[in-house]
Amino acid sequence: METTGKAAETGLRRVARNQAEYARLRLYTWLWAFGVAGVTLTLLFTAWLFGVQVRDSGMAPAIEPGDVILFDRLAKYFQSPARGDIVAFSDAAGEGTYAGRIVGMPGETVAVSGGRVYIGGSLLDERAYAMGALAADCPETHIPEGSFFILPDDRSDALTDVAKLIVDASRIKGSALVRVSPLSRIGIF
Repeated sequence: METTGKAAETGLRRVARNQAEYARLRLYTWLWAFGVAGVTLTLLFTAWLFGVQVRDSGMAPAIEPGDVILFDRLAKYFQSPARGDIVAFSDAAGEGTYAGRIVGMPGETVAVSGGRVYIGGSLLDERAYAMGALAADCPETHIPEGSFFILPDDRSDALTDVAKLIVDASRIKGSALVRVSPLSRIGIF
């Protein structure tokens, strides 16, 4: 009988020791999972994505004031921006970040007449996104290689200084990927 009691006591100690070991391993598993998630999120938002909260209505109705947009930094390395893409770009001084839609491509000739955009003499169909008309005409301008002609969707407040509308590809920070706020407007571009 005495040996049975010792065996039961040894078994209980072993169960308690195993439970403590399992608890320690569960803790390590959770710590590892949180560590991997933290490193992944850090890499995600330092190397791939960056967020911009829109403060003006220049890109309305596609992007409204208060929207938070995640832009893809790496997209420009895998695919050249295309006409109609919404991009974030810096101003000539590199101080501010702005959002706009690519209207003219490298090597094209762009002109604005009567508030409408013409590419190579042909009217550009922008009914899907453009609102209003540009306040002033812009003379026919050749877009240099490696540059893009970028306008906001709300043309009534747009600059008409051609030099500021032509953006070098090196100033493009990323392409719009997803709207994350407000929750009622979450969506992919």
